[in-house]
Amino acid sequence: MFDTLLWPFILCLVASSSIVDNIFFWLYRLMPGGRKLANLKANCQSSSIRNLQNAVRGYRNGSSSSNSGTHAISSLLTIRPLYHYPHPNLPVFTTMAFEALFLSYLLCALVLQHVNIYKMNVHMVDFYLVWFIAIFLSRRVFWHILRQVLSSEMLYTVKYFIILFTKGTLLILLVSGFAWLSWKLIQQNSIQNCLFLCYPLVMYIFTFGFTLDPQGSKVMLKLSPHQELGPLSQLQLLRTSLLDKGVMVNGNANGELPEPQPCSLPPDAVRYEAECLRTDFNLRIKQVLFQSLLCAYYVGFIPMKFSEQHYVYYDLWWACQHTLFVWLSSLLMLMMFMLPLNYCDALHQCALHLGGWERYPCGHRDTPHVWSALTVWPHGVLVRHGKLLYRALGIHNVAIPGDSHHGRFFFMFESPLRLINWMATVLLLLVIYQLFMVTRSHSWHQLLSVSGLLIFNYLTIYRVFRDRWALQVVIRERTGT
Repeated sequence: MFDTLLWPFILCLVASSSIVDNIFFWLYRLMPGGRKLANLKANCQSSSIRNLQNAVRGYRNGSSSSNSGTHAISSLLTIRPLYHYPHPNLPVFTTMAFEALFLSYLLCALVLQHVNIYKMNVHMVDFYLVWFIAIFLSRRVFWHILRQVLSSEMLYTVKYFIILFTKGTLLILLVSGFAWLSWKLIQQNSIQNCLFLCYPLVMYIFTFGFTLDPQGSKVMLKLSPHQELGPLSQLQLLRTSLLDKGVMVNGNANGELPEPQPCSLPPDAVRYEAECLRTDFNLRIKQVLFQSLLCAYYVGFIPMKFSEQHYVYYDLWWACQHTLFVWLSSLLMLMMFMLPLNYCDALHQCALHLGGWERYPCGHRDTPHVWSALTVWPHGVLVRHGKLLYRALGIHNVAIPGDSHHGRFFFMFESPLRLINWMATVLLLLVIYQLFMVTRSHSWHQLLSVSGLLIFNYLTIYRVFRDRWALQVVIRERTGT
């Protein structure tokens, strides 16, 4: 106890006079444990009072005193409030409208691929294969129609049973026709070609398992406060279209949006929301990649593979290029539908709460902050996690330093325009290259195949750049840049 009471008196003398400091320094060598402090003092003669106090605190009790000091300092950090602004309420595709548009694009691409291979030799086209691929590509439309009937609220009515009977009969006819076409293809083609038709089914089972709904975990979005309700229902602040109200265009006071309230979430809730959104985003991207590759496989590759038995001469490079166009266009169209503007805005809002960290190069620098899972860290603060030093990058930072999943999530969705900029860049390069190929085409079938795909790409690029323009205008108005 005498040792504990003597410490404040020694620190005051050290701060007041160098002579008294030396006297007490040599006297304290006679006390128990004083030799350890004397060796530390001899090595740090030019250090400041703050470093000596840190050494004294570590000498007395390196765990309890350090933690209490860290929580005391962390509680005094200034945390800027975080605001979420409503995204522009632009019209989007309904599920049925997008599926009909996507099916039209795939059927058009299928016909154009047969034009590239057979040209005017219509008698050589395997119409069993064409109808087989067309029915297979329309599975999404019929599956959506069947789900709408089964989930209808008009139960036990005459109209409901009539619609159910009609669509059930249509479904039976389609399944029967699909089975009959499969039997015809098995009779007229080799076993190897028939196995190529079944190959995507095996890949689907390995990728998604035995399920008819690959996006069955969509319920995770209900756990995200930024997706369903948002802070103080901010997603409901903008009911009218941005273009209809003239907001952010002329800068008048009549088009101003209401000021949002600050949003505050517990760190554990933010990390849990980020994990749910990250899992859902990865599942959406996996579904987009699989569906786009599946469309390119049946629309582009299968017609080329089945044309080998007819010994048809065609431009192989042009047919492969058409398959690549189908894959890129399908990928961008599916991303436009699966990653709408409100979903990207929810990812951005979660990334603002999550924050990020970067390794600080001077790892030996002393810092009073030790990272805590229950603390919201402000921008620019230095914390120690494990044996490394990290600097905060976001406005609020509750991510785990050194966690690769949190780092990638913050990098991708810190800016609301980053993901849509990547989509717009790839789509713009694709359209420019297709326009260049139009100028370099020498045959009528080449010009027709590229022009047919360009029509659908024009619609996609219009909607992507419209969303980007509206979101950029909102950001400029709120930030004043």
